This record gives sequence, C-alpha cells and structure tokens, in this order.
Amino acid sequence: MRLLHLSDLHAGKTLGSISRNEDVAYALEQVLNFCKENSVDLVLIAGDVFDKANPDNEAKEIIFDFFLKLNELKIPAVAISGNHDSYEFMKSLKNLLRVINVFVFPKPDLENGVFSFEELKVACLPYPSERVITRAGESAKLDYAVAVEKAIKYLYKQVENAKFKILLSHLFLAGSKYTRTEREATITKFYAVEPSSIPEGFDYVALGHVHRYQRIEKAPTYTYYTGSVFQLDFSETGQEKFFNFVELREGEPPIVEAVKLSLKNPLHVVEMDQNNYARELDEAKTLNGYLKVNLKVRDKNRVNLVVDRIKESLGSKLIRIELITEELQTQSKEELQELQALNVVELYKEYFKEVYKKGPEEQVIKTLLSLMETVRR
Repeated sequence: MRLLHLSDLHAGKTLGSISRNEDVAYALEQVLNFCKENSVDLVLIAGDVFDKANPDNEAKEIIFDFFLKLNELKIPAVAISGNHDSYEFMKSLKNLLRVINVFVFPKPDLENGVFSFEELKVACLPYPSERVITRAGESAKLDYAVAVEKAIKYLYKQVENAKFKILLSHLFLAGSKYTRTEREATITKFYAVEPSSIPEGFDYVALGHVHRYQRIEKAPTYTYYTGSVFQLDFSETGQEKFFNFVELREGEPPIVEAVKLSLKNPLHVVEMDQNNYARELDEAKTLNGYLKVNLKVRDKNRVNLVVDRIKESLGSKLIRIELITEELQTQSKEELQELQALNVVELYKEYFKEVYKKGPEEQVIKTLLSLMETVRR
C-alpha cells in the first residue's frame, strides 16, 4: 500500500501584507503531479490545513480544488485538524467533503477516531488541545502528557489487529527540532509528549505541527514530521521542504522516501552595510522570492535615504528591513541568539524572577499558557 504524508499546509498564511496562497497552491500542484505518476493509494494530511480559524476565500478555494483533483484521480484523503484549524470550521466541512472521498477528523474523538481503508486502519488524533484532552481539575504538566498517551494507546487498541496500522496526529513530541514559526505556547515542555508514548505496533506515525522535516529517532517505530510545505517566515530561510512517500509491506519495515518540494517564493535574509550597500542591493535584486534586509547603520542621520533606495529597488520582494545599530552590533552573537530564542513563556519567567526573586510555579505557567490559548481562539 502506498501512502503520501504531508502536513502544515497553512493555506491563508500571510507574511507582512503578502498572501502566501500562491506558495500553498504551488506545493499542492507538485503533490498532485506526484500522485498521478506514482500510484498513490491514500493521502494523509496531518493538520494545520489552514493558517487561521476563519480562512480567506482564496485559501479555501485552493484547498477544495486540491481535494477535488485528488478525487478525480480516485485517491481518497484523510485530514485532521491542527492547532491553527478551527474545530468548528473543520466540523462544518466533514459531511460535505466526504462526498469527494475526503475524510475529516475535526476534533479528538476516541470512540470515532479510526479510518478504515482496505487492509489499513488509521488512528486519527487531531490536535489535542488542553481543554479537550484533560478533565476539569487536572493541572500539572504530567496530566496533559499522560492524557495524550492514554488517548494514543486507546486508539491503538482499536487498530492493533489490522494488517497495516498508522497513527495520524498533530502534536509536539519531546526532543523534536522545531523552528520559530510554531505557536510558542504549543511547543513548551508542558505540552511535550514523550516519543515512548507511541506503541511500537504502529507501522508508521504521520505527524504534523513541527515545521522542520525530521524523523523522531527515539520513537519505537517509524515516526516522521514532514514539516510545512513552504517556508513560513524568515526563521525558516534556507530550509528545504518535503512530503513523505510511504510504502507499507506486510512483515517488513515501511519504505519511506522524502520527496523534496520546490519553492515558489523562497525566503532570503540579506546583509547590507549602509556605507557600501550598492553591490549587495544589485545581488538582492536577482534573488527569486521574498527578502528581509538586515542593514548595518553607520550614520543614523542619513540612513533613511538608504532605506528609501532599498525599498524602491526591491519593490514587492522586500518584506522587512531591520536596522542593525552600533549598540546591537556590540552585543555578542551568543547574547543575540539567546534573546532570539526566548518565547513569551521564557520572557515571562525572566520577568517573574526579576520581580519576585524566584521562578514561577508550574501552575502559574500553566495558567499563562491557558490564557494565551484563550486569547488565540
């Protein structure tokens, strides 16, 4: 049986004021061409189909067109919700998309979370948000991880007698290498699920949520994040993007092939110096895609003239200019990296220590994460 695993489509994503929908469409066109040429039996989409709870019409058209073309190829698809997807919106699509053989699992449902296809059973666990997966009164980090582990094992019991068994989920496994484009509240230690939580009886585990392609080596079976299908922002500059082509064979390990996606608009970070920026600017104009310019400031009184020249020359390619002043340049590289690595939770911890001379208790952090999730929704 031949499967195609992709995730984190993020249809409707914007970068600055620029829509990234053409990047999504470009990636999905490559997926369709691959399906035509390689006799794919089933497509697995591991969440974050959309970037926002209420996606724009163009984003919906791209996704629905992709599903319609899969149906024309007689290839069914299974899609689960990610943390960017609205449970309610995905639920509203469930019955309609079933008509074209797209099977949507909008919300964790342990009694109705298995998709059967010929000799394959797919255990589906959409993004297990804390408010869905934990019971009232549970508050510790351990409760979330244990609840997710119990959910996975409960689903496994329902598929363990199948010839082929897949886990399709959108979650954060401890030890995975993430970028800075995931929502930071969802990739802290409080939501990290241990790889050992996955039963080794699964033939393959198709994950979404983390945007960097990787195999989770500590998992007891073949477990992969395929990552986002295009570079979501400048923290992913230079990253290649993939989907997986998986062949399941009875009694043998799966054959897993990482298929590289070409990028419609790759992202570039360009370093320029105010005193001799002309050469760097000429090179930047030849780059395909979108640009962020880090401009070293030598004369604050004249820098606006240079900024205007860069904007005029690069036009719509330019997303952002960051001015690197002398003060920033004197900071050590290690200090800058440490600062850039901090997320809201870590910044709050630093603030808490400064004010109260001690670190916050876990319940305080848990409350902060819950508030962040509430605000997002």
